[in-house]
Amino acid sequence: MAQVPSEFEAEFEARGETFFAIAELLYATPDRQYTQDELAERFGCSNQTISNHTTEMEEWLDRRDGQTTFAWDVDMYDPGHTETTMAVRRFYADLWAFLKKHTRTGPGAFALLGFTMLLTGTVVFSFYVGFALELVAESALPVGVYLGIAIGCLVTGVIVTLCAPYMAWVSGVLWPRLPGSPFEKEE
Repeated sequence: MAQVPSEFEAEFEARGETFFAIAELLYATPDRQYTQDELAERFGCSNQTISNHTTEMEEWLDRRDGQTTFAWDVDMYDPGHTETTMAVRRFYADLWAFLKKHTRTGPGAFALLGFTMLLTGTVVFSFYVGFALELVAESALPVGVYLGIAIGCLVTGVIVTLCAPYMAWVSGVLWPRLPGSPFEKEE
């Protein structure tokens, strides 16, 4: 179910729980139109209360003069667009946090690079399959070139990915044996 954007919450809190509940229902179901009686029955309040609340939120509603139903105005605030934008922002924020965390170490960088190579090899291999089975238009390059690049990326990705745990093991063995500061003068 769609969540009401935080920009509305401060205004809703000032107007009460029923106001917020009506707005949340209309926002979450923008394709459905509700009559005043349906809203009054659903929230257990009078038609006058519903009328007062819907009058206050008129800028967000899709309602014309003389119309007796209420629906969220998706031209003003589209729940689908808001939810999508929020999801994309969260995805990139999580991806950035993931990349920052794992590129700080050598093994993490190798693992990310290896995964990227594996992913690239898979994509290029799908191009090879598309061209080989003639599912898409012909390529200017011979089909074997795509297969060669795909195999090269996949093999390189596996090798680089396998370097990550090896590098972690080597670091675990070497770091304890190294001096605290190799550039200090010996006393």
